[in-house]
Amino acid sequence: MESSPKRSAKSLVRDILNDCEDITLGHMNHVVNISSASSVNSSPGNASAGELAQRKSERGRNIDRFVASVLDDTNSHNSRSGGGSPHPDNSLLSFLGETPSSSVNIDGLIDDISFEPLRPFDAHQDLPVPSKKQRLERKMKKHWKPITAACLAVALVFGISLGTSKLKNKQNDENPGSSFVGTPIAPIFPTDSPTTPFPSYSPTMLPTINALSASPTLGPTPGTTSPPTESPTSKPTSGPTNLPTGRPTMVPEYYQMLNAAKYVSGTTERSGEGGDDPFDNFTSPQSLAFHWMYFEGNPSHNILEFFEQYAVAVVFFSLTGIRQSSLPGNSLPQDDFTATSQPCGWSGVRCAYNYTSNMTHVTEIKLPMRGLKGPIPKEIGFVPYLTKLDLADNEIPGTIPEAIYSLTKLRHLYLNDNKLTGTISPQIDNLNLAEHIYLGQNYLNGTLPSNIGTNRPNNWRFFSVYDNKLTGSIPLNMRLRNAYQLDFSHNQFEGEIPSDINEENYSKLRMLYVCHNHLNGRIPSSLMEMKKMKVFYFNDNMLAGGIPEVGDAELARNLITIRAQHNQLSDPVPNGLCDLDVNKKYGELIELSVDCAICNECDLCKSRCYS
Repeated sequence: MESSPKRSAKSLVRDILNDCEDITLGHMNHVVNISSASSVNSSPGNASAGELAQRKSERGRNIDRFVASVLDDTNSHNSRSGGGSPHPDNSLLSFLGETPSSSVNIDGLIDDISFEPLRPFDAHQDLPVPSKKQRLERKMKKHWKPITAACLAVALVFGISLGTSKLKNKQNDENPGSSFVGTPIAPIFPTDSPTTPFPSYSPTMLPTINALSASPTLGPTPGTTSPPTESPTSKPTSGPTNLPTGRPTMVPEYYQMLNAAKYVSGTTERSGEGGDDPFDNFTSPQSLAFHWMYFEGNPSHNILEFFEQYAVAVVFFSLTGIRQSSLPGNSLPQDDFTATSQPCGWSGVRCAYNYTSNMTHVTEIKLPMRGLKGPIPKEIGFVPYLTKLDLADNEIPGTIPEAIYSLTKLRHLYLNDNKLTGTISPQIDNLNLAEHIYLGQNYLNGTLPSNIGTNRPNNWRFFSVYDNKLTGSIPLNMRLRNAYQLDFSHNQFEGEIPSDINEENYSKLRMLYVCHNHLNGRIPSSLMEMKKMKVFYFNDNMLAGGIPEVGDAELARNLITIRAQHNQLSDPVPNGLCDLDVNKKYGELIELSVDCAICNECDLCKSRCYS
């Protein structure tokens, strides 16, 4: 099995050296001396044929010995390790007749730069390329020190940060009185739930053991003569007669949340500053809302979101009166709006997510016709993103809290059809961006604020104080340029109809209701020049004079209703106004209500005149 590769290598070397016969002996003599006996100036032509054959035969034997010694692993190993066999290159040197001063050294390498080193095997075979695994092993052996140092540095940094975090957590646990202010809160709640989820309002039934007394025995004392012979004759007939009066001790997070709730409600700690604290009363809306948030709800860890959640909870508990007859510690009745743990899931509450602040805000509270009988709490002012508040058609008592006027994003305010009392604050003008403000059918008194319309821009489109007890005059200079409907009817207003209600200041006005008041003076002629007016209610006042002639052709096409009965008008109805009858081709007027004394021959008012 091994002879074939040896013969192949031998033949390869033989062919290489035999090719050298074609090289002139003159060139060979320039490299080495073939024979010490030959003449320096001899040429290959002077040698006989026998000498050439003898040299060729001797060269062949030396090549065989050289190839055999190179391919023999044992001889190669022994020769290079200083064994008995000569170095295989010596055979070639002997063949070449080389002297020790030759340029070919003992390792078979030629010092002359014009020659390549002697390579008995395939000289054109490339060296093997190391694999990825071998290259990785070499790099690891070369760079193990810096890699180890980097790993140690990373482990050290991680250990320091972990230790610092644990130290901060320990300090927070040891200092529970930190302020509940900031965004976000971390954490509001304890990491471990309290052992008692609700405060205990009944005494514990375990016996009290004096610290100086002996510990209780759990079995018979050794050495007793006999076990008890009889069981106890009776059991306790009643429990403790007195209930504890103090509050239970709560976890620090409870008091942090309580401080935040008190901040929203505007109350102070019980430190002798005076004033009633609603949190002392377990049935107050504030206390009920807070305890619902803590024990049943899912309050946000963001302080601003917590403010809104607590404020909405107070509004609901106040308006509905839910749980206010229940005592703490009893099983609380489930109601329709606390069935979910988030106010945003309650019926009538709508929320929106703010992508800029990454917070969820309450935007609408709609509770019309719910039979609500509780007052509107001042905590409503802590819902700053509220755009719609609809509490119409209920029985809500009390006054309109000033906090409502701080809701500058409010667009729709419906407080009509309730039992609200008090006055309308001048702060109502802060709601200048609102479009609908309905305060009608309440018991509001006082005068309308004279600063209405001062803040610009003013977007009021529908403003109604219908059916209250307001007095004074209708303010001048309101200039509600975007107003579509103004309703001042069924009050006790006095004075004249404002003369500045005209096309210039109220160009979008469609409906004006000033009926059922104590207004006097004449109907301003400027009203009959407002192009888009459709409805006038002047009836049931003390107005004098007559109804002005329609002075604008566009108004003549838009006017639908005029009511002016039960006044002190004396001038007959203008013929031009009668011609706006919808049954004729000129106008759209379908109702003209006046006293019969001034109707004259107008067909439109004859069927609807008042005596």
